[in-house]
Amino acid sequence: MTRRSCAIYAVGIICANLLVIGIGLLVVQTFRTLMHNRLKKEIVLVEGSRVFESWKTPPPPVYMEYFFFNVTNLDEFMKGAKPEVKQVGPYTYREYRYKDNVSMVDNGTMVSAYNTKSFVFLRERSVGDPAVDNITTVNIPAWAVMNKVKDSFWKSSMVSIWMNSFGTSLFTTLTVDELLWGYEDPLLKRISATSPDVEKVFGLMYKKNGSNDGEFVYHTGEQNYMDYGRVQTWTGQSKLTFWTTNQSNSINGSDGSAFHPLLDKNERIYIFTPDLCRSIYMEFEKEVEVKGIPAYRFTPPRSVFASKEENPANEGFCVTPQECLGTGLVKVSPCRKGAPVVASFPHFYLAEDKYVEAIGGMSPQRQHHQTFLDLNPTTGVIVRANKRAQINILIKRIPGFPTVIMMCRVC
Repeated sequence: MTRRSCAIYAVGIICANLLVIGIGLLVVQTFRTLMHNRLKKEIVLVEGSRVFESWKTPPPPVYMEYFFFNVTNLDEFMKGAKPEVKQVGPYTYREYRYKDNVSMVDNGTMVSAYNTKSFVFLRERSVGDPAVDNITTVNIPAWAVMNKVKDSFWKSSMVSIWMNSFGTSLFTTLTVDELLWGYEDPLLKRISATSPDVEKVFGLMYKKNGSNDGEFVYHTGEQNYMDYGRVQTWTGQSKLTFWTTNQSNSINGSDGSAFHPLLDKNERIYIFTPDLCRSIYMEFEKEVEVKGIPAYRFTPPRSVFASKEENPANEGFCVTPQECLGTGLVKVSPCRKGAPVVASFPHFYLAEDKYVEAIGGMSPQRQHHQTFLDLNPTTGVIVRANKRAQINILIKRIPGFPTVIMMCRVC
C-alpha cells in the first residue's frame, strides 16, 4: 500500500508540474502573440503613431566620412606604370536628414515624402581643412567627355585635338571642397556655352547639400506589417528603366531608413538606393548587442556585386557586354549620364583579386570596409549601421587619344 500510494503521489506531482509548465508556456506564447499583434498595429507610418515622428526626423546623428585616393606617381603612371595611391581622410560631415512634403496617399495606406539631406563640416572629426587640402585624382569631366565619343575614331580624334588646344589634362589637382561640392570646370564651361543643358560646375556632391533624390511613396504597413517602409514608387516610377531585365529594374525594399518588425534570420533585407540606381540585398550574418540592445547583423554578400558568371541574376545590370565587369564592381553609367562611373566597396573589398592588385595602395579589410545594418529583431529599428562605398572611374584605352594608349598599358 505504501509503495502504491507513493507511486500515485509521484505521478500526481509530475502531472501537476507538467500542467504548470504547460500553462506557463501557453501564457508566454499568448503574451508574445498579443505583443506582436500590438507591434504590427503600432509600427505604421501614420500620424500619431509612435514611429511616425522619428521616421520623419531621425534623432540619431549620422556622420559622413569622405576618403580620397591621392595619386602619388602620376608621371610614371602616365608613361605606363602601375598607379600608386595613398588614402587621405576622413573629412567628416554631420548629415541632417528629414522627410519633407509628407502627405498621406491612397486612402492612408501609403505616404509620400522627399528625403532632404544637408551636411555640416566637423573639423574635430577630420584630418585637415577641405578648403586647403589638395588631392591629385582623375579628371572626371574629361573622362566623361572621352567616354561619350569612344565608339568613333573620327570623333575621338577631333575631341582629342580640341581638348589639347586648351590644355585639358586627364588628371587634376583640386581641393577637397572643390572635389566634393563643385568647381567651374574649363572643359564643361566650353561645352555649356553651346549646350546649355550641360552644367559648367562639377562636384561629386554638387547640388546635394540641402537637396533630395526625388519623391518617394512608401507603404505605411497598415495593411501588412511586412510592407512597413517599403518603397512603392520613386520619382513616379514603380520600375526603373536603366537596366535590361525586369528583375534588375525592380524597386525592392525600403530606402534604408525603416524596416518591418519581427525580423527573421532567414530573410533577405532589400534596400533601394538612388546612388546606385538599383536595389541591393543583405543577409543575416550574426547576432550582436549594441549598448545592451539585441540585434541581428545584416550584410551584403559577395553575390550582390558578383559577375554574371558567378551570379546569373546580375546579367541585367550589363547594358551591353562591354559594360559587364568582374565580381565586386558594378558600372552605373546608365544613370550617370554616360559617365564611366563604377561602384564598389572600399578598397575593392569582396572584389576579384585582379582589381586589388591593379592599383598600389589597396588593402581591403572586413572590419573597415564592410557595410552592415544592426537591426533589433522585434521592432526592426536600426540600432547601428555603417554604409561603406567607393566611387571609381573606369579608365580604358580609347582610340584617338594617344595619351590614354600610352597610360593604359596596365588598363
